[in-house]
Amino acid sequence: MLVPTTIKTLIDEQLPTDMRAFLHSAGECAESNGFRLFLVGGMVRDLLLGRPSRDPDLLVQGTDLTMNGASDLADLLASALGGEVTSRSQFGTAKLNVNGFDTDLITARQETYSLPGALPDVTPATIEEDMARRDFTLNTLAADLSSGSFGDLIDLQNGGDDLEQGTLRILHDRSFQDDPTRLLRAARYETRLGLHMAPDTEAAARRDAEYLGGISGDRIRHELERIFDEPQPELALGRAEDMMFFSYLLSTLEWGPELTRAAQSLRESGYETSPMLFLALLALPLMRDNPEALMTRLNAPVSWAAVIRDTYALRVTLPSLSVENIQPSTVYVKLAGLAPEAILAWSALAPYRSVRGLLLSFQMKWRDVKTHLDGDDLMSLGIPQGPEIGVVLQELLNARLDDVIFTREEEESFVRNRISSNEHT
Repeated sequence: MLVPTTIKTLIDEQLPTDMRAFLHSAGECAESNGFRLFLVGGMVRDLLLGRPSRDPDLLVQGTDLTMNGASDLADLLASALGGEVTSRSQFGTAKLNVNGFDTDLITARQETYSLPGALPDVTPATIEEDMARRDFTLNTLAADLSSGSFGDLIDLQNGGDDLEQGTLRILHDRSFQDDPTRLLRAARYETRLGLHMAPDTEAAARRDAEYLGGISGDRIRHELERIFDEPQPELALGRAEDMMFFSYLLSTLEWGPELTRAAQSLRESGYETSPMLFLALLALPLMRDNPEALMTRLNAPVSWAAVIRDTYALRVTLPSLSVENIQPSTVYVKLAGLAPEAILAWSALAPYRSVRGLLLSFQMKWRDVKTHLDGDDLMSLGIPQGPEIGVVLQELLNARLDDVIFTREEEESFVRNRISSNEHT
């Protein structure tokens, strides 16, 4: 792949009409108001690689170098194009929604780090200085959006050469120390884009992996979310394990090859591999107090905590599912309420084939079984309002799960027989 000097043709050929129009309009609006505006980051990279991309990142440099450039231009664009500024941050960024897609505007800035892994101190800068503070050379490519130079490529860190050679390279030797989340990003970029770390970059990554221990749970979780959203998260997770990243996040955390095989097997079998499945797989080897330690380490929100807890709870429950001729209603009671991702993860790795089959049957069939009758129907048939309603509904559900009854008429007959039996005792 030969990197061109302009991506104007790529913009015209690969982006939808509304996106092209937005980029032209944004460039003209910026220019008329004294701003320099550049398309940067993932969209430039993806255009060069011929990969789909939707939400652009725009770098803003004002005539006067202040941290308000992105926010001020976002207001102007929202007014001119009928959009809405949906957020702003202390780091000189703003998010703009126009025509249903989101655009991140970033004020050109420099960053310094008081401690490894600390949030950066930022100051306004030129585009040249901004490109020098980025994570990898392939993310330093920028395209001018001004009317006279629209699409002209700016490559200040030889990112084009690295992209041509399939190389992932940091800009300076302390890059991973400044921001250790770049380590997880490196694993994701390598496997998603088919790249390989430059030898000095991989050496720095292995040397600096220990700095992951000092990163906040929220920042680690954000990077894991982005990995889980990949088409094949297991590849990035396997690469992270190969680089020993997980052991520095939490000493008991690991991603073994059996987890990669499980994810691929589930996908090949046609089961939905949602992002949270990979959290369940990551939590699957944990024992005893380790799930709580992982939740603490990740500052896990309720949804994450539920998957981690349920994955461990199912580990404890698995032996009770290996009973011979166990009824579906018994399986239902043991599994109802557990996160689907935990059940699907164990369905690939439970120690007995029979148990794996029960887990899949629950997930695919029994979880969604409902009675035809509801509480009002039971009262109309003569069941008194109160706790007995719940008891009878559970009995009906059990009978349906165990293939004792099937139709609404059979449920009604079941209830009448129950009432009649109670009247004669």
